Amino acid sequence: MTAGIVTYFSAPRIATYAQRCGGDERRALALYRANAHISGTAHTAVHYCEVMLRNALDRELRSWNRAVQGTAEWSHDPGPLLRSVLPADRLRSARDHAARAVRGRRPVAHDDVIAQFSFGVWRNLLPSQRHRWKQALWEEALHHAFNNRQDVHVSQIARSVSIVGDFRNRIAHHEPVFGLDLRGKRRAMRDILNSVSPTARRWFVEHEPLSAALDDFYADWPEFERKN
Repeated sequence: MTAGIVTYFSAPRIATYAQRCGGDERRALALYRANAHISGTAHTAVHYCEVMLRNALDRELRSWNRAVQGTAEWSHDPGPLLRSVLPADRLRSARDHAARAVRGRRPVAHDDVIAQFSFGVWRNLLPSQRHRWKQALWEEALHHAFNNRQDVHVSQIARSVSIVGDFRNRIAHHEPVFGLDLRGKRRAMRDILNSVSPTARRWFVEHEPLSAALDDFYADWPEFERKN
């Protein structure tokens, strides 16, 4: 059975796991299943983090765009500063995907469009030392999305968002994550939401399934836990 099923997962894919299991394919398949389970629970945790982050940023962009452009629907009519930060092709693609999703049943709403943005779009709105318009957007609008950041510098928030975004991409592409600092990934999500609000952090901590899944995973596979 083991040799037969490896054919369907592909030998190169299972080889990544087998190398960490001393060439034992049966144990490698067990690690593959464990990795898939961790990825599933991590996807839920990222889901919670992404949606709350997205809505915190969107809330401030709506308020800012209403003041500078006369409409809260910045995905339809962004202010000049936002246009200089948000790539036109990303906005166009999100609008197109939203239009396909509603299938002409009703007009495309602002919420339909922002739901189509990738995690990377939100990361790229945060300040960069090389992009003065991003810094200006942060100072005019987006810093309000992180009212609980206290002494946390925006560069640390951006770093945490990048960590979660990279992790999200690995999960989405079914890549091995078992050897990563998984508790660190979960901590980055918590830290982002703590900067947004204590309520967001508390809800995340109470409901995300990743922490408990990691306890179980490292109980079975202690060799992969990173000690900080």
